[in-house]
Formats: sequence, C-alpha cells, structure tokens
Amino acid sequence: MKQQRLQYQQTKEEQQSPFNWRFRTAALLACSFSLLLPGCGLHHWAPLTSSPLPPPPGKKEIHTGRLIVQVMSSTKNTQCLKYERYRSVCYQNIRSSITDGLVRSLWPAFPELIVGDADDATPNDYILQVDATMDALPPDSAGPGWSAGAKLRYRVLRDGEILTEETTASRSRPEFAYGAPLGGAGTEVMDATLLHIADQVSRMPELRPFPGVPLPKVAAKKIDSQARQSKAEAQSASKLSTEQSNALGAKK
Repeated sequence: MKQQRLQYQQTKEEQQSPFNWRFRTAALLACSFSLLLPGCGLHHWAPLTSSPLPPPPGKKEIHTGRLIVQVMSSTKNTQCLKYERYRSVCYQNIRSSITDGLVRSLWPAFPELIVGDADDATPNDYILQVDATMDALPPDSAGPGWSAGAKLRYRVLRDGEILTEETTASRSRPEFAYGAPLGGAGTEVMDATLLHIADQVSRMPELRPFPGVPLPKVAAKKIDSQARQSKAEAQSASKLSTEQSNALGAKK
C-alpha cells in the first residue's frame, strides 16, 4: 500500500485563530541534534519527555485489527522557533513523545500496536497517521509566563478508507520561563492532545467484529477470607502430622 500523506491547507479561520497570535510570523526551522550545523549551537534546548499517564478513562471499542502508529515525515523530531530578540528555542523528542504516548494510551482498544508506516499495513489493519507542529507563545492576558502550543492533525485509515480525521490545537499553562522550561510545557500540551486523540480513536466503531464462537461454561466459586484461613490451618496440621510420622519412623 502506498504511503498516504496528509495534505495541509490553512483556512481563513485558522489564519485568524488566536492560536496563531504573534508567532505566526516566526520562522519554523528543522534543526538536527548536531551542534556543528550553522546556528544550532545558540539554541535553548527544550526536550519533551514521555509521561506515565494511563489510558483515557471511559468505554472503549474492542477493535479486531492491529493499529499502526505513523508519525509523518513532515513532523521533525526537533523543531526550532525564533521570537524577536530571543535566542531560538528548540523542542526535542517530538516524534518519540507522540509514538510513546499513543502506544501507552491506545493499547486497551487494539489487539496489537506497531510503530511504523503505511507500507507495514496488511488487510484489516488500522493506520493512525499523525502530524505535529510545536509553538512557543509569549506572555499575554492569559498569564505572566510563556506557554507551549501544539497543533496536530491525525487521521485513521483502514484498507485505504479514511475512517476519521481531525485537527487539534492546544496551549499549556502560561507559567513557564522562556528556554529549557518550555520542554515541560511542551510535554504538558502534548500529553493533553495525545489523550484526546486516544480517546477519540478508542471509541471508533468496529465494523468487522469477531464472529461469535460458542464456548463452554465455566464454574467458579469465590473463596472468602475464612475459607482461606481454614485451608491454611488444614495444610499446617497436615504438614505437622507428616513430620511427626516421619520422626516416629526414624526412631524405629
């Protein structure tokens, strides 16, 4: 199956969105981890980390196909932004944060999750394609500090058919200092967005459910604490009796 890429078109509403604010004029740069590249040694590094958040609560659909999580190639693992007179700030670990967060949040709803691309898909597999852009937002009326912004677009496909597609925008608390602390802000906003995506994808209806298979009945009986204590006492008495019998046999 040919890799299907997300196409982006910025609408007039998106251009006027308050999410864009003053940073719409900032330059988004793709910078490698190497400090040898021109200009890369003067950045603030703001790494994102994978948090231990559990899957989102609520009812989930039990899906019958594997889910392949694909972060699009347009999403760079390091994204750098420059704002006016400030040194550039570079968010790091973006791709790994997305894959780790989605695998951690989606496992209850799918029999298997794989990080890969559309070429890895087989018939009946789901493909979750994600594209992400990070931002850094200056202090304003929302709060005295800087905040991280994240815009994501995702879609789920199965056998070439788009099942669901959505764009998201979110902003962290405006309480962070400029520079490295924005990595914590980026983690916060990424976690919130990934939990939203996981919740939506987990609830997708399964149109190819497993066929019903008749299984035998299972008899079960609860064991209460009194029964467990009685069993332990009986085992202890039996062990003592065996030891005494062995001791008598040895004397003879």
